Amino acid sequence: MNTRHGDDTSHHLPWAEHTVNALNADYLARTALGEALDTAGDLPLERSQRHAEALRAAAMGLPPSGCALAAGVSERMLATWRNNDPYFNAAMASAQALAHAHRLTGSEAATTPFALRLFLRALHNGAGLFAASDQIGLSRHHLKKLRARPQVEALITAAQNLARKPAQRRAKPFTYRLVRTESTAAAPESG
Repeated sequence: MNTRHGDDTSHHLPWAEHTVNALNADYLARTALGEALDTAGDLPLERSQRHAEALRAAAMGLPPSGCALAAGVSERMLATWRNNDPYFNAAMASAQALAHAHRLTGSEAATTPFALRLFLRALHNGAGLFAASDQIGLSRHHLKKLRARPQVEALITAAQNLARKPAQRRAKPFTYRLVRTESTAAAPESG
């Protein structure tokens, strides 16, 4: 147990563990709802949902790594989407411009509840503290300031503790794979 903040952090640990578990339950609920609607495995729909999550992260001012984390894909996959889909690329550029216009950039963007949720998800999936903070664009200075808050430190501790318990985590972090859906060219007719 983390004793860096003494009783302040330990006092918040039950709440923090419940909160991190609730974040994970939300992910599982979305998966279950897709199964209930029989949309699980619908790649175009899934890609659209992931695009929307990336756009949300961009509009919140997160860097490409944070957008990829929000979408549940690698940065490379996000770049592929942008390169292959001009509409998605334009939407991402617009979302980034919106964030910039509202001054949601840098560590300010990384200290929102949305970014904290992504940060905790990365920790829960086994990322190290600095790797998770880098993904959402959180500077070491701002990370230190956040960790000075007992509730945030308790959330970080809870996410890290749960990451160490294999029964509490998904067996394997979800990965997205690229599948071509267009048909191949028709064979020439013989005559």
